[in-house]
Amino acid sequence: MPEYKTMVSYRTVGPNKTAGNLSCGFLYKPDDRGSNRDITFEYYGGLLLLDREGEYSDRSHVCVKLSRGSFVQRLPGVKHSTIVKPDGKWLEFFICISAESYHNLLSMGVLSDKPVLNCEEAVVDEILPAAQSLLSAMQRADEHGLIRLYFEAQQLLCTITSRSVHSRQEDDCIQLACRLIECHSGRVTGQEIAAQMNMGYEALRKQFRAYTGISIGQYAIRVRVNRAKALLLHSDLPLEKLAVQLGYSDSFSFCKQFKQHTGVSPSEFRKMN
Repeated sequence: MPEYKTMVSYRTVGPNKTAGNLSCGFLYKPDDRGSNRDITFEYYGGLLLLDREGEYSDRSHVCVKLSRGSFVQRLPGVKHSTIVKPDGKWLEFFICISAESYHNLLSMGVLSDKPVLNCEEAVVDEILPAAQSLLSAMQRADEHGLIRLYFEAQQLLCTITSRSVHSRQEDDCIQLACRLIECHSGRVTGQEIAAQMNMGYEALRKQFRAYTGISIGQYAIRVRVNRAKALLLHSDLPLEKLAVQLGYSDSFSFCKQFKQHTGVSPSEFRKMN
């Protein structure tokens, strides 16, 4: 892969900077000072990782490991983090367009709402020349030429998304596993989930951890704790009965696990809210 340094172009199509936002480029981040923690974009940004590794996470507990070919979608209004692995030299290509344009493309089914997709090595190599060409053209374009490039940028985003079909199928598989765990209120094992999905447990276990960053068991605990929070807020059940309803053997086990994951006891949580 050719060596790239930071080369970017930030332009605006028309008088409205928000609606006409158009930018793209290559960002070189030699250390974790290039990480973005708990940021929210008012526009849409697509980030294709070209080198090194990192991690994506957001407030919905999605946590995904990133490597070459990962396509991170900075979805409008979604607080998220992209963490650069500190021992590498992160290199990305990005495209940013308005939130309105993203939602229009999403409604047509040509873009995805998945936060992270993945492209195979060959696809990345195919996309690079188009990325370089778009950046070069944007750096030279006058206002009239930018209108055409705005649509070229959207077309490139759609191409990247369409070449990530396989990864979206894997994501859908893991999201189905998450929904099944939630349907069981967390009272289910990984083996039982795999059986319901007609899938081998080891394959599911590895894919689940790679996608979410945690094990199936840890996710199930998180679901139970979140359900416990809802019950504590919206019912006056004593802790003993609440523990039984949540599937714990006794209130001691429930209180211990709840405090491990929230930092406060169930009683303290109820008083706080």
